[in-house]
Amino acid sequence: MPIRGLIPATLTPFEANGNVDYKELEKHLIHVSSATGLYGIAVNGHAGEVLALSTDERAKIVEHAKKVIPKNIKLVAGIEGHNFDDLIEQGLRAKKAGADVLLVLPPFDVRPYRMLTHHTESVRAIFQRLNDEVDLPMIVFQYAEASGVAYSLDALRAIVEIPQVVAIKAACTSTTAFVEIMNAVGDKVDVLAASDAPSLLGMLMYRCPGALIGISVIDTQRWSDLVRHATHGELDQAHKLHIEFAMPVMDAVFENQLHKSHTSYFAATKEALFQSGHLKSARIRAPLVSPDAKQKITIAQCLHQIGMTPNALSKAA
Repeated sequence: MPIRGLIPATLTPFEANGNVDYKELEKHLIHVSSATGLYGIAVNGHAGEVLALSTDERAKIVEHAKKVIPKNIKLVAGIEGHNFDDLIEQGLRAKKAGADVLLVLPPFDVRPYRMLTHHTESVRAIFQRLNDEVDLPMIVFQYAEASGVAYSLDALRAIVEIPQVVAIKAACTSTTAFVEIMNAVGDKVDVLAASDAPSLLGMLMYRCPGALIGISVIDTQRWSDLVRHATHGELDQAHKLHIEFAMPVMDAVFENQLHKSHTSYFAATKEALFQSGHLKSARIRAPLVSPDAKQKITIAQCLHQIGMTPNALSKAA
């Protein structure tokens, strides 16, 4: 089941009362999945504010996504948790709701467990359980080393031997780190670029089959075109898209992943889609921080620069 192309990580819209807006979610999913060149659509990732969603909401989002995305596009569902029995239950519920692939967020992302990301047997054991008890293809979410919860290369080498582990989402901050992962396990599984920053282009150009990124819900077709050009060696076209389109968006919305402010990248992404008329609201759930007035203007200027003329500036939600 080789992965080729783009997998956009979609957002979760909310109503004024804080509930998930499932009607708006379906519109968002239909719009994003209308792009060509997609391998799949991801829900319940960080972009979808998975940490703020209940178990029931996560399952229901998968159900709604399965209903509306094209049948030729794989549905990737994020699962997240530090209780391993609960993680298995999430996987089973996602499978029942219609997920084709699991995106497994690091279950060791909590202080007492962080040292275990370099303990090969602990890492292998949880993915083996998911393999045996859920039995769905899995994309392993690899964080940047600076996070303190990146799996060691030895741990990655061990888990890619598990049959249902089919890919690594390499959320590295540098092309060098991406190359190290590709060289370590790229002969066993697909290694997907997962940088919402300028390093993305270099990753795509190094034996990369595709990308799984949240920023790509902003004009998904152009991101898909960028991935296609870069992974097929069409470097002039890729470079042009990267300079004229991708880099302005990365800077204005994701701050090039440099954490220049406390604003949530995904709140900024919602703001961009609200301003461009693709979402009716930029609401987020606490504790995420929305863009301030200055950042909203920066996003509006970016949208104008890339040809997505903003039609509104959001008010505080």
